Amino acid sequence: MKNLSDYNFGIITAMDSEFEILRANLEDENKEQVFDITYYFGKIYGHNVVIAKAGIGKVNAASATSILIDHFECNIIINSGIAGGIKPVKTKDLVIANALVYNDVDATIFGYAYGQVPQMPKKYITNPNIIILLKRIIQKLNLNYHEGIIASGDKFADNMDVIKYNEPGILAVDMESTAVAQIATKAGIDFLIIRFISDVIGEASQIELYNEFEDEMANESAKITLNLFEALK
Repeated sequence: MKNLSDYNFGIITAMDSEFEILRANLEDENKEQVFDITYYFGKIYGHNVVIAKAGIGKVNAASATSILIDHFECNIIINSGIAGGIKPVKTKDLVIANALVYNDVDATIFGYAYGQVPQMPKKYITNPNIIILLKRIIQKLNLNYHEGIIASGDKFADNMDVIKYNEPGILAVDMESTAVAQIATKAGIDFLIIRFISDVIGEASQIELYNEFEDEMANESAKITLNLFEALK
């Protein structure tokens, strides 16, 4: 693995608040529109960074990832944001994805595992060396974090019946991260998925918690990304 300081970083966000915090820390800012997304590029703590607010959903995330890799020549992708947690994960906890799966892909009739896109891996695995680095940063910040599987699907998970992927180790569900991991894997580059928990799936107050903590957790996710760049300078 090369030194992380040598990478060109692509950052994908879904939320306005997270995007604006990251952009505010971008030095020597330039921008370029590709399709309907404006990509902002420059430096954060001396590192080459391109930031995209891709929007919500797997297709938006996959499209932005492809453009970051092919057009802007990013060779590591960071996808930060929020997710719904699965107990024992709690609201405001941080989840680091060591593996990504789909929650709405079912080709089991052809012998594939649930969540596996045909002819693709069962899981998309994060480079463990990157996780080690991130965990060192998180521990210095005294944050409560978990490491495990994140599942993605194009349906907001408001109850446990929505979650069809049921292998041990699944900690959170979102609508983007596995698509990012799939495109990065196909391109042969590293990725890092970080999610703060805005709500816990199935709790009576889930929607209220999501509305209350959505922006706060997106802001915390942006700060973790900034701390990562600062630690690498």
